[in-house]
Amino acid sequence: MLGIFMLATPAMADAPPLQIPTVVHAHSTWSTGDQSLEQLVSLAKARGVRAVILTENLLQQFEYGLPPLRSFLRHRVEYPSLLQKSPRKFLAAVRQANARQPDVLFIPGAETLPYYYWTGSLLGGTLTMHDGQKNILVVGLQRPEDYQRLPVIGNPGAARWGWQSPVLLLLPVLLLSLGAWLFTHRRQRVVHFQRFRVVQRRRRVIPAFACSAAGIFFFLNNYPFQVQALSPYNASQGVRPHQSVIDYVAQHGGLTVWSLPEARDYQVVQVAGLKATIRTEPYAEDLLRTEGFTAFGGVYEDTTTFTNPGGGWDHLLLEYLAGRRKTPAWALGEAAYHREGQAGKRFGEVQTVILERRKDATSLLEAFKAGRMYALRRTGEAGLALDQFQVSASGEAAAEAGGRLTARRGSLPLVRAVVRATTSAPMQVEVRLMRSGATVHSVKGETPLTITWQDAALQPSGRTYYRLEVQGPGGHQILSNPIFVTMDK
Repeated sequence: MLGIFMLATPAMADAPPLQIPTVVHAHSTWSTGDQSLEQLVSLAKARGVRAVILTENLLQQFEYGLPPLRSFLRHRVEYPSLLQKSPRKFLAAVRQANARQPDVLFIPGAETLPYYYWTGSLLGGTLTMHDGQKNILVVGLQRPEDYQRLPVIGNPGAARWGWQSPVLLLLPVLLLSLGAWLFTHRRQRVVHFQRFRVVQRRRRVIPAFACSAAGIFFFLNNYPFQVQALSPYNASQGVRPHQSVIDYVAQHGGLTVWSLPEARDYQVVQVAGLKATIRTEPYAEDLLRTEGFTAFGGVYEDTTTFTNPGGGWDHLLLEYLAGRRKTPAWALGEAAYHREGQAGKRFGEVQTVILERRKDATSLLEAFKAGRMYALRRTGEAGLALDQFQVSASGEAAAEAGGRLTARRGSLPLVRAVVRATTSAPMQVEVRLMRSGATVHSVKGETPLTITWQDAALQPSGRTYYRLEVQGPGGHQILSNPIFVTMDK
């Protein structure tokens, strides 16, 4: 490992942008959270949080139906969601909450479940619902209709008239028509009795009733005769539904975040004495199979390995450097907050610190899109802060997280970082610097810690990136976003 390590002088440090502590992925009483927007404001102010990205459940609805009347003979479980309560009212409530106070900025968004599916047998006790927690966060959509039409499973606003629609309508109409004909047209029967002939005419009541009842059931089952793009009774669709959400949101000017990619969910539930399993396996590999998403949960209150040196995140970034991806994928701190104490969580202990000079929704979303942020895990009493992380080269302005630097041929990129604790008590930390997926430098020390490292082993041409990770005691963590460097030929 080659490099030059030296202490930085005050003159070397540039004035940093504002650090805006932000909680990403929070729920309120608009969906499955326990606190109102006003209560979240009070909590955020007490914890030093200056912005909250709300990701209320768009539609949290799960159902299983028996064939052939799956929509009629079904069991459904549904939780509060935006589509229940009106996206229009939600967006208005966020605007009003921001107008009432300047301290905590709310940015509206939604947590979407693009797809889930069933396998196994209900009667056999092997019925399993897969991917019920394989979610994508949606941020930055401005119009209510953009939420109402999101292409997620079960969303009536995403259903369309298709070639199947006439069939769905025609079947109950035919059954009802046949029932009416059977009832009105009497069956004729001739009975011979000695020298007499008796003609009997009878209504076919039972067949008429059966056809009419079937027609009514199929009418109720098929109404409103529109076709959902996704069915939970098909086999796994892979990442196609999730890519559809990513593409839809990008077309409508929003941002998407893969949520908690290494979390898992496993439950066994019973309904009317029948057992079903609910299972979501970690899905970090699916990030490599999708394109165009903005970010992913890189730091949260669970075990994560995707951001390890040389892991999945570096694979994504190297694909971007090689031109196989149009955009990089950023890491953020994901709170997944519903209430105090749920799974041991406290509001503000997982943050995304956005680096921006203005605290308004447009500026923060632009910084979010550009990767000007770092992920942070802390405790309620103390935390770490990354006061500086930049790369500079001779004659060029320094680049910050998410930025790009073009260095002259023969110049040596210089990496600078300043880590401190948010309290006066020092904290023992380890700082690791990664270049294109490999750790090139690490140092242990006590905060405040200032490092400068010059890359003496970089190839004279080509593209690379640097990113930083800081580990402290008790789970304290910082994960920076990368800085890209191109060496001029």
